[in-house]
Amino acid sequence: MKATISFWIMTAMLFCTLGTLALYAAPASHSASRTATEVTGCLEQGPTAKEYLLKTSDGTTWGVNEADMLMNNYVDHTVTVSGDRVRPTATERNDAQHFLRAYDVVVESSNCQK
Repeated sequence: MKATISFWIMTAMLFCTLGTLALYAAPASHSASRTATEVTGCLEQGPTAKEYLLKTSDGTTWGVNEADMLMNNYVDHTVTVSGDRVRPTATERNDAQHFLRAYDVVVESSNCQK
């Protein structure tokens, strides 16, 4: 009798634990389903250390935030930056019309044609 009660209590505890884990599981990332935005242009230093401005040939300016990619090495180069579009924060400059969180950079030319 005690063994049967213990079995059913342990089973109920197991299902409650699994249900709780499923309830608090992180939802799938939406960024995995998004496609990257690629922008090519002249990279310039932005207002702060890890912010840059990417000026395209059609005159559009993109604000680019990077995380440990050493993009400072590519200032005044023509580059293609891949990243996710993000909304600007209150501290970001109004010079840029669009913003990217960069995760890849490819150097197209070692100088910019201005």
